[in-house]
Amino acid sequence: MINELAPLVSHYGLWVIFFGMMVEGTTVIIATGVICYMGLLSLNQAILVAIAGAIIGDWFWYVIGRNYAEALINRFPSVLHKIESLKGKVISKGAMLAFAERFIYGGAFIFPITLGFYKYPFKKFAMFEVIGTSLWAIVGILLGHLLGKSAEYLFGEIKEIEHLLLVIAIIAIAIWYLRRKYLNNKD
Repeated sequence: MINELAPLVSHYGLWVIFFGMMVEGTTVIIATGVICYMGLLSLNQAILVAIAGAIIGDWFWYVIGRNYAEALINRFPSVLHKIESLKGKVISKGAMLAFAERFIYGGAFIFPITLGFYKYPFKKFAMFEVIGTSLWAIVGILLGHLLGKSAEYLFGEIKEIEHLLLVIAIIAIAIWYLRRKYLNNKD
């Protein structure tokens, strides 16, 4: 089955990575690393495209926050509450938020909007965001690459999509189990 998908991934894979990074990120970045390990995409090209997609997506959300957030926020009170709770951090720690936004679940959406909403200087936002996003993309893709290598070590050469799906399912179940156990122990 991989042989049938290889031409599609080779032809459209970088576009999928680019747009996927603009919207989501974590799943796309790990899957990108696995696909690069399988030899379907160039690791260097995938890293550059992932960084570009993430940066453009983050800048888009910053512009939305700066120009349209007030009207949007008034329609979603739960988002307004989250953004208001970040006001002090935006003022005192905007550079850290811009740097770390991709490393925090949900941060890639909320932090750029918040920084834009509170008119955090775009040049500072862009500088710290580019550094943080680049580091996040490189580490994430290399982690996915390592997962692909580890899966091959555990399951043999991954030639069929079913093997890849099995590995992803095992990882997802392990994360679900650990998260559930961790959350139950917090109570």
